[in-house]
Amino acid sequence: MISALRHGWRHNRWANVLAAVLVVLALVTYVNIIQHRRGIAENQTSARLQSLVLLLNEESSLQWKTLADPSIRARVARDTGAIRGRESQVLTRLAATMPAATSRELVGLISDYHAVLDEQQDLLIVDNTNEAIKVERSKTGPQLRALSDRIGELAETAAAEAGKASATANYVLVVAMILTAAMIGALLRRFDRAHRAAAASAAELLRQERAALQLANENAATIRHQAEHDALTGLPNRKLFIERMQQALRAGEPAVMFVDLDDFKRINDSLGHAAGDALLVEVAARLRGSVRDNDTAARLGGDEFAILIENGGADTAISVAQRIIEALAEPVDTGGTQVLTRGSVGIAVAGPDRDGTDLLRQADVAMYAAKNRGKGRFVVFDQSMQDRVRSRVGLEVDLRRALETDEIHLAYQPIVCLNSGAIVGAEALVRWTHPSQGMLSPAAFLPVAEASGLILPLGRRVLELACAQATRWLADRPGNDFVISVNLSVHQLQHRGMVEEICAVVDGAGLPPAALMLEITESAMVHDGELVATQVERLRALGFGVALDDFGTGYSSITHLQRFRVDQLKIDRSFVAADDGVCEAVLRLAELLGLETVAEGIETAEQARRVRDFGCKYGQGYWFAKPVAPEAFQELLSAPARVLAA
Repeated sequence: MISALRHGWRHNRWANVLAAVLVVLALVTYVNIIQHRRGIAENQTSARLQSLVLLLNEESSLQWKTLADPSIRARVARDTGAIRGRESQVLTRLAATMPAATSRELVGLISDYHAVLDEQQDLLIVDNTNEAIKVERSKTGPQLRALSDRIGELAETAAAEAGKASATANYVLVVAMILTAAMIGALLRRFDRAHRAAAASAAELLRQERAALQLANENAATIRHQAEHDALTGLPNRKLFIERMQQALRAGEPAVMFVDLDDFKRINDSLGHAAGDALLVEVAARLRGSVRDNDTAARLGGDEFAILIENGGADTAISVAQRIIEALAEPVDTGGTQVLTRGSVGIAVAGPDRDGTDLLRQADVAMYAAKNRGKGRFVVFDQSMQDRVRSRVGLEVDLRRALETDEIHLAYQPIVCLNSGAIVGAEALVRWTHPSQGMLSPAAFLPVAEASGLILPLGRRVLELACAQATRWLADRPGNDFVISVNLSVHQLQHRGMVEEICAVVDGAGLPPAALMLEITESAMVHDGELVATQVERLRALGFGVALDDFGTGYSSITHLQRFRVDQLKIDRSFVAADDGVCEAVLRLAELLGLETVAEGIETAEQARRVRDFGCKYGQGYWFAKPVAPEAFQELLSAPARVLAA
């Protein structure tokens, strides 16, 4: 038995030694971690005790503020409550790291101090200052000093314990390093012997490496193809496309086409990624069939494709673009579902001074121009497009600066009760006074804000200005109802933190939620409808009003009105101006659904009377007033109501 054990030990000696050392290192590491955690806990305890002293001193100093200004007693009481809440949080955390007896002692001392402090505060509330000073001298001050001294002792003890734990951890770490060094030395000797054994297998390893290299050479063509082609469609990828474009530029003046599928994201999101992949594969096949044999069709990524026309110039590129647009217009079967998609194509023709990067970028700019002109078409790049891009980028930079200055301001257009003529609200409309271009209309900069993501800070700025102004008007007109209307963009509605942000702005301005009407467009309902519906319901549950703006001009649907519960319907100016019965029908629909109605774009008394007679309650338009600055709007509020004749 003993002989067998000795033989097993010799046979597995290094494994046993390594196992033993690893066990010791594990134990040492565990002790080191425990000591470090203990040190951290003690340091946290010390820091919390010190913060507790600061809170107690801050609470003590609050009591005397009422002598200087009795009107702030309520605020002092709130602040005292808040401080005690923070003290309670600190005590709760201390209870987890301190002995139970010490924690109970500390809670008792603080409770006694709070009782004396409350007694002193009661005297101050009844203006008994002399008695309050006596309590301060005889009770509050001595108890605070005693309490601070006791907490200081506990903090010093915790700091000392933290130091001890840190020293122990360092000592354990030194032991671990010594053990590690010893083990490394032993293993090096072992490795030296193992090296000689490994030399015997070197020839075999070399043979295997040569075999692997030969296999790699045999598969080089496959590997290169995978590196230079898109895995899904089999088309050349961006890397290979750029290489071929550079070669074509050295040989002549090629044309480059940038192809982007219209509405691909909608198809991919609604039918799933499998359908999206099937669509991309079919589009790749149609692109191959639309170009010449010596041209290159490539997939750059996502739903973006590029075509290299090596010779033939703009005329050839236009001919190819027309074939591509016709091919992409045909329905595509994505696994049982027929989908229709189109492609927007941008064309750029190389000149003597253009490089590959410029050529591809210019084709991209032309493609976006094609999308802006209605999608499903091609546009050939010209320099004016690049100038517009530069202008747009410059406007974005200026807008980013404007949000940090006072260049952004609001104009207000009154919303009037059609029966009484009284102003019951206003719509806030954003304006930008550009330092060099003067007053810019929203149409000039809102698209830039939406494309750059600045629409979110811009929207918040508009909301802040509108709520602050509405609060002032409500304060000046006590007892009168007044609602401020603010437009929300699609991007704001898709922002998941929108509701919290609106609540923060309204609370900061002191505006009642019922005094804010948030206007959304019908197009917002189509984009991410589930999220938008949830956002609208949350806003209405919090007391905010929600209005559907420009009803009838977009995706008008009774289904939308049933799914997206709103409070108000704003009739578009085109229906108000027309005398064809549509306006009356919309107002009847709103009445059946129990919605308030506002007729927009009223420009004549006749229009105002007609929509009033149809049952519309409120109106808005130039006949009442144009959008004006806050000062001019204040004058409108003070002017006599403009009552319609019967």
